[in-house]
Amino acid sequence: MSGGVGLTPMVSMLETVAAGYPDLETHFVHGALNSATHAMDRHVRSLATTHGRGTVNTFYNEPLEADAAGYSHDHDGFISVSWLKENTPFEQADFYLCGPRPLLQALVGGLSAAGVDRKHIHHELFGPADVQIAA
Repeated sequence: MSGGVGLTPMVSMLETVAAGYPDLETHFVHGALNSATHAMDRHVRSLATTHGRGTVNTFYNEPLEADAAGYSHDHDGFISVSWLKENTPFEQADFYLCGPRPLLQALVGGLSAAGVDRKHIHHELFGPADVQIAA
């Protein structure tokens, strides 16, 4: 999962998975403000298609007038733990997150509160280095 520019290292990970782990089920979940700030969508979707066991879901929390769920992005709003529970292999997953403090605070703590073992939650903050994320 990524938010904003946290997408960059996650795309690199997706490229590695697509190239070397064809049997690994992968869910690429990204949050952006809208189509004006959403980068690399075609590349990500191409990797998922090439990989064969990859899915992509994008969330826009401030869609532009021209943005429409199902066309420019998949969902309006924010990535949530409840959405992850319903749409991913939640009980078996390892979660990798990269993004800004609000995304990590909501999801790292939310995953932990939902019973995900801390060893299955991996995250990197894009923001001030002195900010701690509690799980």
